Amino acid sequence: MACLIGLAVTGFLLYYVARYLWELITLGDLHRRAVFISGCDSGFGRLLALKCVRNGIPVFAGCLTKEGGEKLKADAEGFKGQLETIPLDVTSDSSCQEAAKTVKSKLGDDKYLWAVVNNAGVFSIFGPDDWTSIADYQRSYDVNCLGVVRVTHAFKPLIKKSKGRIITVTSVAGRVATPCGGPYNAAKYGAEAYMDTIRKELRGFGITCCILEPGIFKTPLLDEKMHNDRVNYVWSNLSQEQREEYGEDYKDFFADKWNSAMNRFGSERTDFVVDNYYHAITAKWPRLRYRCGWDSLLFYIPISYLPTEIEDWIFDKLADNKKAPAALLKEMKKNQ
Repeated sequence: MACLIGLAVTGFLLYYVARYLWELITLGDLHRRAVFISGCDSGFGRLLALKCVRNGIPVFAGCLTKEGGEKLKADAEGFKGQLETIPLDVTSDSSCQEAAKTVKSKLGDDKYLWAVVNNAGVFSIFGPDDWTSIADYQRSYDVNCLGVVRVTHAFKPLIKKSKGRIITVTSVAGRVATPCGGPYNAAKYGAEAYMDTIRKELRGFGITCCILEPGIFKTPLLDEKMHNDRVNYVWSNLSQEQREEYGEDYKDFFADKWNSAMNRFGSERTDFVVDNYYHAITAKWPRLRYRCGWDSLLFYIPISYLPTEIEDWIFDKLADNKKAPAALLKEMKKNQ
């Protein structure tokens, strides 16, 4: 038995040593391998676009706003690679199709579309499911899940020609559902399922599909004021009965707890995500799934393999029961 365990451990270690070595091998002709990136106005998309053009990779940057595109072009001026910004709204079929047509017309004979990076997203955290509307879920799905599908459908013919790559950021929220994140969790689970599906389907076409699962990172999506505004907006639309059920104290606690947790646990090492994106684009043998950040590696991914009741117990312990909804506190006192 000890011999078998020793062989298993040795095999495990040898695999990771070999994987580390083969992952160091990069592709050639990067100046011909163009990349399309969605969500380049800010955050990971903007940083990835700049890293690619700095290293000579042609980039087509999908930007939602004119201001975001202009700032990106100004910051990329003088870099080795060519950068072109393209208007993109991932919630619009026609916008995605038009972006693909524009890219195809601008490729020319000297380069081809090698990779599509689905980066665009919104942070749709509003509070408990009781507070959220169907419209909140639709908005999150439209950007975080269907946006991935729209962009992939639009650019897939070009990727089939190059036998290139489709790279999508999901989240640890696509592996572990956190309380009070219904619209975000559901959309990210959907994006994970979509990527798992097409990875298997497109392998025969020579296409590689990669998923990034970041933990918590301090990007513009985690803006404290934006979070408070979202919570106050949904709270104002609740019925009087719902507000009494939860209580003002719980609403304030939820807003403060999310902001403090994001700032306490959020990493400023956005390069962890950007470097994984870049590796998925440039490595000869990229990973099919990247875990980004220490919280992803050491907390979220490991607990996703635990029995469900243990995972739930962990989240219960992380919550503060002293700030439970007013109706629940009242029931707890009654039963004491």
